[in-house]
Amino acid sequence: MRLTHQRKEALNELKQLFCELHNYVDIVLVEGLRDVESVKALGCIADLEVLSHTGVNDFDMADELAAKYRRVLVLTDFDEEGLNLNKRFTAILEHKEIHVDAGLRRRIGRLMAKIGVYAIEAVDNIADESI
Repeated sequence: MRLTHQRKEALNELKQLFCELHNYVDIVLVEGLRDVESVKALGCIADLEVLSHTGVNDFDMADELAAKYRRVLVLTDFDEEGLNLNKRFTAILEHKEIHVDAGLRRRIGRLMAKIGVYAIEAVDNIADESI
């Protein structure tokens, strides 16, 4: 897939933002291991954590996160399942008095929409194709 100039600019801005995430949040929460790999491939050096762990419910995970972090980005996919997961986990974290950066998530979502990608694990594939 060839990227237009506008999509390349959005991808470059997204890469830059991923490289700077550690300046804005203490940890980035993603849906799966493939998401971790994809975000790291774009230069993210922020702490990353997968949202779901076998045998650990959302509330226990939120307790663990609340003990360590104050500022969180919930970076789930921008499909229905990811949006629902984001909404549910954001509510749990905010109840634990953790700041969830919704503005940063919206900014990333807008950039991904410009690129035409809605799944976090697919972002690094687009980056590879643009070279």
